[in-house]
Amino acid sequence: MKKHILLSILVFFSFKSIAAGNNKQEVDSLLAKSMEFARAGELLPYLETAIKALNLANATGNDEGQAKSGSYMAEGLLAVGLFKEGLKQLDQIETTDYYKNEIFMQSEVHRMRGRAYGGLKLHQQAIREFRLQQGLIKRLKGEKQIKSYQFNYENLGVVFGYLGQMDSVQKYIELQLDNLKVFEEKDASMRYQIVYGNLGDLYVKKGDYVKAQQYIDKSLALTRKYKIPVVYNLYTSIALLEKKKGNLKKAAEFYEKSLENKKKVGNRDGMRISYRTLADFYRNEHLDKAKADQYEMAFSRLNDSLESENRQVVDQVLSQILRLKDQESESKVSKAAKITLFAMVLLFAAIVFFVWRSRYNRRLLGQKEEALQETASINKELTEQIGENKFSSLIELAKSNNPEFLTLFKELYPEFIQALKTLDPNLRSTELEFCAMAFLNFSTKNIAEYTFVTIRAVQVRKNRLRKKFDIPSDADFNNWMRGLVDEADQSQITN
Repeated sequence: MKKHILLSILVFFSFKSIAAGNNKQEVDSLLAKSMEFARAGELLPYLETAIKALNLANATGNDEGQAKSGSYMAEGLLAVGLFKEGLKQLDQIETTDYYKNEIFMQSEVHRMRGRAYGGLKLHQQAIREFRLQQGLIKRLKGEKQIKSYQFNYENLGVVFGYLGQMDSVQKYIELQLDNLKVFEEKDASMRYQIVYGNLGDLYVKKGDYVKAQQYIDKSLALTRKYKIPVVYNLYTSIALLEKKKGNLKKAAEFYEKSLENKKKVGNRDGMRISYRTLADFYRNEHLDKAKADQYEMAFSRLNDSLESENRQVVDQVLSQILRLKDQESESKVSKAAKITLFAMVLLFAAIVFFVWRSRYNRRLLGQKEEALQETASINKELTEQIGENKFSSLIELAKSNNPEFLTLFKELYPEFIQALKTLDPNLRSTELEFCAMAFLNFSTKNIAEYTFVTIRAVQVRKNRLRKKFDIPSDADFNNWMRGLVDEADQSQITN
């Protein structure tokens, strides 16, 4: 019965394990698809797929899936400006075991939390999160550590830029540059180009145009050498430098180049910023009112379009989140039903087990009572044979492990000692004493207690004597010992 119960529980868990394995594969597949959407710049499909993965992970309690899909979702929410919703999602990730055990996931949560606080203009909280991330990055290894430091330094530089602390901005841009030294230039050409461009832009703002030109030239050289397609930030930095030098026509040329590059790569939000910049530049510098009006109109049209699209994306994302919450509620109800069913199965198994255990204990108790009755009967018989006083003395000597025990036993039961020596004349005194205790029907536990050894040691000694006397494995050791006297008596009668 016990084996059947255990088998049923094992089968239940094996099915559950298979289902969990399938669920993990599906979640991983959805997350891979979500990443493809991210690379293509398709934000809404990215988020929808991440939410599907999160729903699936929640349905079966896939802890790792919940953490990973939750992080994808949080990243998407930050990208559309839903910073508070992103923070709530990060709170959920922190409840998972995967987060608690994975240093990289902890690091990423601090990074995203810092970005969220930065988006909410809570700059000191953002800096605190990025500092906490740095403590975790130290414990990472290899490429994960290098890339994490790179984004950490970049994020800190941006925050200090908002605060106007240019020395701190410089520190973190230079740390980015130093961090890139582990890579060959060709393997990290785009990152080098961005960092050199940022240093150029920084020195323009600090008024050091010589250094600004040096870093801008380095960035331009990498752009030409490796045919880097995205250079609009660099063009903006060059435009700003030329403007500061008073070269307004060159500045206009590079502002225009920045706009064209943004159009080429499809960066519509960047185009909006360029339209705004060009309109202000042409108007404020009194260069070309018609162009200023043209760019102002382009800005208004694109700004209205992007704001409308952004509202739609935000509405759809919020709708997806509400749907997720509804599904979570349904999942909780379903999970509660499963837990209830499982609890009932366990309760039934427990009842069956305890019924079996109760019967087994009663049977065992009966056997013990029979053994006690048998021992009492034997002791009564032995007492009648040799007298109550001598038998009591013998038992007391045995219990106190007194050397006189064997001497008195030989006196009282010479035929038993003779029967043993007939089987093996070379029996040691310790073996004779052990057999004498078995003859008196002492249990294994009693013998261990009276001779100050472990129960295991008594069992080992019994096994050795079984082999020596060829006692069958199914024969009771104590009964066999007492049977030697009966055999000796029978032999005398026959003779």
